[in-house]
Amino acid sequence: MKRAKHEQPSSRRRRGDALIQAIYAAVLGELADAGFGHLTMDRIALRARTGKMPLYRRWASVQELVLDALTNALEENTTHTPDTGNLREDLIEVHKNIRELMNSPVGTTMRAIIGDRLHHPDLIAAIRTKIFEPHSQILQVLERSTERGEIRREVITPQVCQAGRAMMIMQQLLQGSSPDDTEIVAIVDRILLPALGVHGPTEDAPIRR
Repeated sequence: MKRAKHEQPSSRRRRGDALIQAIYAAVLGELADAGFGHLTMDRIALRARTGKMPLYRRWASVQELVLDALTNALEENTTHTPDTGNLREDLIEVHKNIRELMNSPVGTTMRAIIGDRLHHPDLIAAIRTKIFEPHSQILQVLERSTERGEIRREVITPQVCQAGRAMMIMQQLLQGSSPDDTEIVAIVDRILLPALGVHGPTEDAPIRR
């Protein structure tokens, strides 16, 4: 009886948010170490030092749990959407935020999942629709810009919203480095602003720090 009383002490010590955060951390750890293809409820429970029942009571599948863990990590690592009153400055700050996220642990996990995207298309589609699109700071910035009369609403397209982020991710994947401030300014001035019908500076303006 005494032995049964002390089974899984960690699951009794941690309840509510503390247990949820431990499970989320275990998910990210397993994704980084082994990838989504090897992720199971058993591995997550073992790493989180809890039983499987708390997982199955809250999440119907591993994919559902992964989406929740990534959403939580994204929200914790995302700063407030910039609102300087100027489209160019806002876009520069947004892409600096993206760089910061890319260099965080959740960014590393995201890259690992994207790198294995051919094997898990359903997960990638869910990440795009349930995580990237609802948390798009770029879309928020562009919508504010239309309200200020800087751009027309019809120029806001999925391609424009994704272009800067896609270039940054490709640089990270192919060159192993994130764009510096000068490169981010170039993405905004030479690609995004022209695509939005806005004339950028004739020469790269000083970078706000």
